[in-house]
Amino acid sequence: MKAFKYLLVAAVAVPAVASPGFAQTAKPAPPAPAATEDAAKAAHKTIAGELVAADKAAKTVTVKHMVDKKPAQMTFSVDDGAVASLAQFKPGDPVKVTYVEMGDKRIIKSIVKG
Repeated sequence: MKAFKYLLVAAVAVPAVASPGFAQTAKPAPPAPAATEDAAKAAHKTIAGELVAADKAAKTVTVKHMVDKKPAQMTFSVDDGAVASLAQFKPGDPVKVTYVEMGDKRIIKSIVKG
């Protein structure tokens, strides 16, 4: 009978003592993304297509590409750093454009023959 009492006390005490150890702890919050350079790098997008027109004076580039097997055109503003590279392109060249979207504008960060 005495052994039964000890077993009963142990059966009740062990889960009471051990259960807080198994409780879930709160996960730490993920670090907030930096609103500067890291966010801009994450927002970079790339598109490959055919150069339709490049206007250095207006700082615009139009590229034809395929969307769902249908041709589409996108017009980009050109970043000051990429304006100088436009001289090497002519309409019909295959290009690869890296750009960011700022509001309703698409701004080219780099353009290379592709």
